[in-house]
Amino acid sequence: MTMRPSRLPSCLAAALLLALPRAALSSGADGFTDNRYASLYQVAPAALAQYAGGDLGVLPGTYWRIYHYLAYQAAKGRALTAGQLAALELDRWHVGKGSDWDYAYEPEKNGSGGWSKERAAYARQWGLPVDVKLDVMGETDDGSYVNCHGDAFRQATVTLKARAQLGAGGKPDAWHKAWLQGQDAVFANCQEPPHQYGQPRPKRVTRLPPAPAAGAPDWLKADHAYQTAAAYFYSRDFDAARKQFQLVAQDAKSPWKTLGAYLAARSLIRAATLDGEGKAPDRNTKLLQARKELEALAPSFAPAKRMITLVDARIDPAARIAALARQLEQEPFGADTPRLLSDYLVLLDKQPRAAMIAAKEPLTAWIGAMQAEVPGDYFDDARGKETQQVRKEAMETLRQRWLNQPDALWLAPLLTLAHPGELREAERKAAAAVPAKHPLYLDLQYHLARLAIAEKQAEKADREIDRLMAAHGKAMSTATANRYLALKMASAGTLDAFLAAAPRKPDGVEQGGAIDGAPAEADTDGDTDEDFALSVFRHMPMSELKALLAHPRLPAKWQAPLREATMARALILNDEATALALLDGLAKGRKTTGHLYARYRNAASGAERKLAGALLLVNTPELNPKVIDAFGRGRDWGCGSSEPGEDGGVPAQPPRYLGAGQLAEAAKEQQALMRLPLRTEFIAPALLAWAKQKPSDEEAPKALHFLVASTRMECPYGSGKAEKEQPRAQYSREAFNLLHKHYPNSKWAKQTKYYY
Repeated sequence: MTMRPSRLPSCLAAALLLALPRAALSSGADGFTDNRYASLYQVAPAALAQYAGGDLGVLPGTYWRIYHYLAYQAAKGRALTAGQLAALELDRWHVGKGSDWDYAYEPEKNGSGGWSKERAAYARQWGLPVDVKLDVMGETDDGSYVNCHGDAFRQATVTLKARAQLGAGGKPDAWHKAWLQGQDAVFANCQEPPHQYGQPRPKRVTRLPPAPAAGAPDWLKADHAYQTAAAYFYSRDFDAARKQFQLVAQDAKSPWKTLGAYLAARSLIRAATLDGEGKAPDRNTKLLQARKELEALAPSFAPAKRMITLVDARIDPAARIAALARQLEQEPFGADTPRLLSDYLVLLDKQPRAAMIAAKEPLTAWIGAMQAEVPGDYFDDARGKETQQVRKEAMETLRQRWLNQPDALWLAPLLTLAHPGELREAERKAAAAVPAKHPLYLDLQYHLARLAIAEKQAEKADREIDRLMAAHGKAMSTATANRYLALKMASAGTLDAFLAAAPRKPDGVEQGGAIDGAPAEADTDGDTDEDFALSVFRHMPMSELKALLAHPRLPAKWQAPLREATMARALILNDEATALALLDGLAKGRKTTGHLYARYRNAASGAERKLAGALLLVNTPELNPKVIDAFGRGRDWGCGSSEPGEDGGVPAQPPRYLGAGQLAEAAKEQQALMRLPLRTEFIAPALLAWAKQKPSDEEAPKALHFLVASTRMECPYGSGKAEKEQPRAQYSREAFNLLHKHYPNSKWAKQTKYYY
């Protein structure tokens, strides 16, 4: 009729979050970004059966907890079958499919669509409005929640059709119309009263179903009593709802007798969680009373038994987490497992990381330890003091667990968390001795190789990586293969081997994007991950960049950006030989600036060629040196930046094949690049000194125009000076004045109306 017990995988998820299941810590969040080639958060759908079946591959600590649960079960010898995996209905970090962002707005998803369709036919017959707005959401000061669940609409639909058959000859009659009018009143209470966003919500006024007319049949009277209770329930008058549901429960003839008792207890639960935003002083008293009433119903009414778990989670979340962890570990997979798992994951999102790591239950402790280096908040840094303190404490706890239970299970989070030099020899040997058939084998071997590279044993790691790729590469998931290739790039002994490891295949996880953005490239041949750019632009000297450009293995997609970055560096570092060697390749296809490349070639070495280089730079913004700092952070030449603090993290490792001389050469070049001022501040001195001479050169006014324009696009962070006092502002004003003084009638002066 109006409500029935939920059959969703987890009523706890909706109740605890007071909203549609939303992004929570380590479960997902608005704004999180992912890696296209090896997802940081989830297993690609195409590899999920393989993963849940025990072929885990590399297991990142950043995975959403549902994937850690699957890994834990596999490592314990309880890998899921295809049928069990299907029963979970995984949707990113959710168990079950009832968590889509548009649940509130899509009638087919929230259940109101089926009701509206069936209702419309009878509404026409009775002359009632056919199209009735239904909003399933309620609001609190803290957010929104599902007020009218899909099961309420489904039960109402069943009752609508059943009551239509109670008239003479099995046809709907006037009493059926009265029932429908009453049900319309009930669902009118689902939504909040109209109000402006950010303004106080108006006081709720319950819209009650019309009283039955004289002579109404008993079934309508019983239904009306239940509808009245439901109307109070949805309008958040929980005291009135509870009293009315209790009256329904006391009516021995009412078909809603059992539901009346159940929903009287539910009224207490909603009052405890919604009144006063769940902080009312009598909150626990109401929950304990609801639990007592539900216990009385539980032996003969399964929904009451399930609802007790929600109440327990409200009263003592930590105890409920512990109980769920024991159930999930000790009981075989069954029909209740999806609901229990969903409840468990939702509750974990409210649990402090330190409490998870210290939990007595192995499942909770293992998941907490795997995530110990994952920031506690989207805006936190994994390298921050707080996160690193949690990591260190987790490692000590893991060591004790491993000593008490020397199992690969506890080595996995220990190696995941280990930084260079932290792993003990006994731990290293134990990890190396784990048999290849173990679900965690590839994960442990990956971290052993990762640590070996960071500990200057890259040659040894390279041999192990080759062995593992040869033995297991074909069976690896795309993400795991890509993670091993990333290690291979660092351990490679030659440029050829480095380039052979660079290409990546997309992981197969949907990335999303702006609705008006360009579609993703269909051609993924020659794709590389961010580690390739880091290795190239951070660790390679100019001499090696030129060798890279000439190498047949360099992906075609990299030819243009690498040539542009190398040219920019050559112009910045006054490496005329390199710049001259790159001219022809860069000039090709550049109709508007091709003559500037010829000008550079024909210029005299020294000041004249330096000016020609400045003209190239001011006319060609894509010539960017692609500076990357020691910690892997890109620096836009048009933006200022600050040096990393004490929590800068572990510097990225250079490819092994680069010799000491090459690294020293690269370091020297990097020092010069890291000291670069903003782009316009670098270009301006040469251009302005030349422009002051009022050359009769058509490039002069154009260069001044572009110089002024480029200052507008820069972001001078970290300067410490007011913007008008910064060099870029002074250069912008000077260029503007020179342009209008020396070339007032040029089209470039007419286009330059302001300076910045």
